[in-house]
Amino acid sequence: MRTEQDADRLTAVYQRHHQQVLAYCIRRVGPSDADDAAADVFAIAWRRAEEIDWDRPLPWLYGVAYRVVTNRWRSRYRQRRLVGKIAGLAPSDPAPPEEVTVRRAQDAAALAALETLRPSDREILRLAAWEELSAAEIATALGISEAAAGQRLHRAKKRFAGALASIESSRAGGRHGH
Repeated sequence: MRTEQDADRLTAVYQRHHQQVLAYCIRRVGPSDADDAAADVFAIAWRRAEEIDWDRPLPWLYGVAYRVVTNRWRSRYRQRRLVGKIAGLAPSDPAPPEEVTVRRAQDAAALAALETLRPSDREILRLAAWEELSAAEIATALGISEAAAGQRLHRAKKRFAGALASIESSRAGGRHGH
């Protein structure tokens, strides 16, 4: 049972962090589903308030948002696959939110490099770059130790740099080969 103090703290967390959680959701599921995803995050926060670090609630909220978004992606994929089966068509994956959000030509190589990475690498890089979380906050969001978060972030950055260099090299070779 929630106390008045819980309700007040949750209201304050909502008022302080709703826009950040909504922006996180928009970048991952697009504007049409973001409001529902953000609402799900705060509904879960209400149910699981005893798990929130009240001094630093945003990383915890991002962790919940990550799971909400992942569930939405899985649900959307299953739905499209079912529609494809019914229509006799092969399933098609939805365009990743990054492709929709970031359209500038100079970002194409970075997006291509990002897509070559494992989903866990992509998410940790997004948390660091887009959400501007520290290793400690990433650890909270992903439910891992701070040392593990720092190590995973470092490795993800190295893999990203390698993928980006490879893509840029192949694109440069394609331009100069003609």
